[in-house]
Amino acid sequence: MSEVHAPRTHTAVLEWRDQGPLFATQADATGLSYLRGLISGDIVAPPVAQVLGIEVVKADPGTVQFTMPVKNFFTNHLGLLAGGILSTVIDSALGCSILSAIPEDKDIVTLDLNVDFLRPVHEASGLVTVDAEVVHLGRNRGMASCRVVDSDGRLCAVGKSSCLIRDKAPKAPAAEVAR
Repeated sequence: MSEVHAPRTHTAVLEWRDQGPLFATQADATGLSYLRGLISGDIVAPPVAQVLGIEVVKADPGTVQFTMPVKNFFTNHLGLLAGGILSTVIDSALGCSILSAIPEDKDIVTLDLNVDFLRPVHEASGLVTVDAEVVHLGRNRGMASCRVVDSDGRLCAVGKSSCLIRDKAPKAPAAEVAR
């Protein structure tokens, strides 16, 4: 007969800072300057990145590197990092690699995302690192690919994505911003 263990209760407190003006409303900001502002701390990351612990650690035109710690409370019933959580950091890195290479009057939205999970990721995997790069940049569409490794440098996943490159939203008139 197996021994029954009482489950331990854990508490997670989610806190985040308001991110301020959205990139899509900053007419003079390039994707690369936005990403470098995240690295320097001059720009506050979106709440989802703050909660998941996603950090931009490198940004050059067409390439980015993101990291994310594997936290126990993002694991599934097998003790593995939930695929959707890993896909979130992958999607973010892929899109931002394209964002880093487009003109200041443009932004992006993901059109598709494909992830191949190659190795289980769990809390002992430590920090996952996503290296993403643009593989094609057209007028209206960009494509990127990435590799995901754990803290021991083992390949855990590969991903690819395409994004729609579109005009930034027009800046709201000052009167509308004040409302």
